[in-house]
Amino acid sequence: PADLPDLTAALPVEGVQGEGEDKMDATEEGLSGVVAGAVLRSSDEVDSIAGDKLEGSIREVETTDIDAEGHVTKQKVTGTLTLSNPSKDDRVYDVDAVMSDSGSTNLKGNVVSVEELEPGQEHVVDYTVSDRNMLMMTERFDTNPARDKERSLSLAMGAENTLSLELEVRNVASSALYDVVVTRPLPKGMNVTEVEHATVEDGTLSWDVGHMEAGATSTIVVRGTLSVSGKKPVSSGSATATYRADSALSTMTFEDLDAFCRGFAYMRSVEGERPDTWEVTAVFENRSSFAVDLVKLQARLKGSDELLFDFSDVNEDVAPHGEWRSESVSVASAEKPDLTWELSYTVLPRTSAKTEGTLTMAARDLEVVDGRVEKTYSKSKLHSYREQTVHAEIRITNTGSSEINLMRLTDDIPGIFHAVDTSTLKVKHGSQSLPPEQFKAEVSEGITLEGEHHSPDGAGHTLTLTIGRKGPIGMAPDEEVVVTYDLVAPDPSPQNERVDAPTRGEFSCERFGPVCERDVESAPSLRVVHHRRDFSAGKQALKVGGRGRYEVLILFENNGDTPLADVQLKDVIPPGYEMTECEVRANNSALEDVETTQETDATGTTVIWHLPSVGKAERIDVAYMIKGDGEIDTDLLNTFHGAVFGEEIEDDDVEPEAPVESAEVAEDDESVPAMKFRDDVLDRVMDAHGIDSEHRDAFIAHASSFDHDGNNYLKKQELEDAAAAWNEAHNEAPDTSEEAEEAEEAEE
Repeated sequence: PADLPDLTAALPVEGVQGEGEDKMDATEEGLSGVVAGAVLRSSDEVDSIAGDKLEGSIREVETTDIDAEGHVTKQKVTGTLTLSNPSKDDRVYDVDAVMSDSGSTNLKGNVVSVEELEPGQEHVVDYTVSDRNMLMMTERFDTNPARDKERSLSLAMGAENTLSLELEVRNVASSALYDVVVTRPLPKGMNVTEVEHATVEDGTLSWDVGHMEAGATSTIVVRGTLSVSGKKPVSSGSATATYRADSALSTMTFEDLDAFCRGFAYMRSVEGERPDTWEVTAVFENRSSFAVDLVKLQARLKGSDELLFDFSDVNEDVAPHGEWRSESVSVASAEKPDLTWELSYTVLPRTSAKTEGTLTMAARDLEVVDGRVEKTYSKSKLHSYREQTVHAEIRITNTGSSEINLMRLTDDIPGIFHAVDTSTLKVKHGSQSLPPEQFKAEVSEGITLEGEHHSPDGAGHTLTLTIGRKGPIGMAPDEEVVVTYDLVAPDPSPQNERVDAPTRGEFSCERFGPVCERDVESAPSLRVVHHRRDFSAGKQALKVGGRGRYEVLILFENNGDTPLADVQLKDVIPPGYEMTECEVRANNSALEDVETTQETDATGTTVIWHLPSVGKAERIDVAYMIKGDGEIDTDLLNTFHGAVFGEEIEDDDVEPEAPVESAEVAEDDESVPAMKFRDDVLDRVMDAHGIDSEHRDAFIAHASSFDHDGNNYLKKQELEDAAAAWNEAHNEAPDTSEEAEEAEEAEE
């Protein structure tokens, strides 16, 4: 600040005669740092005035990280306050900068004072800014804009996802912003279908917003599609906005900026034509290269309150090495006027403020929704005209990177079944059962998905199951949801040769997000078998040589369409007799290690032979000897006490339970394949086709290529095919003996 004090005391009592001038160097002595109070002018106005100026500048740089909603997550704003002397020749001193609105900075106080600045010298003060913004940017990304509800950020695997990206910038400063530019890489693979006021090149969006007045908002919308083929999350891209402003982000400004330079100030008193009248003029001589702003001039006669001069902010600036004179004022005085006066001035200040900013928005991951649907039935074949229950299971696995929080299943219930009883339906997420209010099951008439393999028994039904009704499922990647229920086939007809029961799953992460649709990978298939049971059973007791000795023969032969499981043959030995020998044969081949249980009471000893299975066309003969004393009821001895068996065995459902032989694997190239088969069936087929037993290993190696179903087990038909090919290759005719006919009747 530059106020000139009362200089009257420094003036001689009498001026130079004829000149009437009182002068003083107004550069240093007697000056104090009082703010001059000059009005700060615009840079354009100051630049139009000749001469050097005292320069004060504010420069702030913002680097801010934000989220998609525009909330600041990290901010760094650095500021520089610079006071400069641009003159090449003259210095300035008693430099004072008074700042306003500095509360958001870490400056201590609002005044910056510098004793002096030499030509070309500058004084720099660094500071930081907090809790201030000039530009705000928000982003609204939606991967399912067709649902005008909550926005979603997930992608459906394998589908063409529709994307909508809306970017908005808003000037929240009190001054204009310039050169506002937004750039943003788009998600990799995004096909842009619509964009206005921006350009897209090499997958990067460029939006030149330009000038924005205070409070202005600008928005663009980009639309496109994106298909994903992998489950890894896709980055949405990170938007960056840059801007500049001719003001400080901190809102700090210069309130005053002044300094002294070389100059003279004096009062000139000239006696008028008439005695006792004086013409008084104020004079300022600028002895520097600076332009000078005269801020204040007041003068009065000593002892008087009446001001002779009263100027506030003199309109005329004093040019470098120039002079300013006021208009003269007439003073009536017998002697030279004794004046008290005050003149304030400052080097003309030039102030500026600039801000440069960069906003970076955090990228978000677009998670991928995908799932696998599996459905199984506990049975693949049903017996005709018998009511049967089938257990159904649907297993959904999250194979994407996103959570699955809502799913809908559409499940065909073939017409061979009654409508599903939803009370038997259970839903489990991991090991936890979901409460009933979390899912909803609806059954409607008719199937929905299957288009070819229908049941002739009825139109069927469709089970629609919605899971996640009351809240998100929270099904993380690789987790499973399992749905189970029971189905009842009341009276399946033989016409059900193939009945398929597909299921379709629809999954989403968000409530209104894109839906990933998946059909069951392999739909369960049913067929009805029209098998009938046919078996023979009997018993005969024969007296043999010696007293009290009998041979007992028991027969059980399965002539039905399927093998029988868990066969139990029962007999009762009369009291006083005991079993001495026993042999069990299957088709004339002795069976080893047949489990036998006995229980004795007053009526005799009950013997039960336990057979795991009896194959089709297989005959079981039990022969044993009894010996004892006493009378015996021959009618009772010849009574057959029954056979008990379990479920019928379907040949293609389970492996045969008869002993199998595995060919040993040799180390050379002609090794016998590790193939399983029934030894007795192999022998009969070889005999029937006239293949000598010495070629057994070679035939097994040959037959391994006829394992049509690839299960490493040779069935009878596969052995037959192999034998026919063997004979054709060796020009041998098959045997037509009775043994061949017996082999044809044998089953695995």
